[in-house]
Amino acid sequence: MPGLRGMLNYHPVFVHFPIAFWVGALLFELLAMVRKSEELHRTARRLLYAGTMFAAAAVWTGLNAQESVPEAGGAQEVLLIHQRMMLLATSLAVGLCMLAAFKREMSSALRKLFLLGLVALAALMGIGADRGAQLVYQYATGVDLSKEMRQQQRPPVP
Repeated sequence: MPGLRGMLNYHPVFVHFPIAFWVGALLFELLAMVRKSEELHRTARRLLYAGTMFAAAAVWTGLNAQESVPEAGGAQEVLLIHQRMMLLATSLAVGLCMLAAFKREMSSALRKLFLLGLVALAALMGIGADRGAQLVYQYATGVDLSKEMRQQQRPPVP
């Protein structure tokens, strides 16, 4: 698979799963509250668990990938914001997972707190994901420019 071989690191393989699962958890929990459905609440919990498992992989690969961020320029500042937001989001997700696992029967007030936690999780994740996109698209941290430059400098084959 040439796409995977060309990657500088495996962080992009994992980052989209927590985004999708956590947003899905928020949407299912909103729907569960509107419809007063325990089944939809269980689905929201499961999506939260899945997103948090993938977030652990995203954090691990992200910490390993930070070496590819250039020290010069503004990329380090953006990386720091991205890293802090995503570590906060993952920590909040772990806390919400613990709440969901140990308090399967939640009171109405606790369900509202759980929903508020999912909203906060989505906000932290949104800011962190935006800074991750900025690292990739503005600072090209996910692109091996040295390979591209070498290929452009090769003389054409007659």
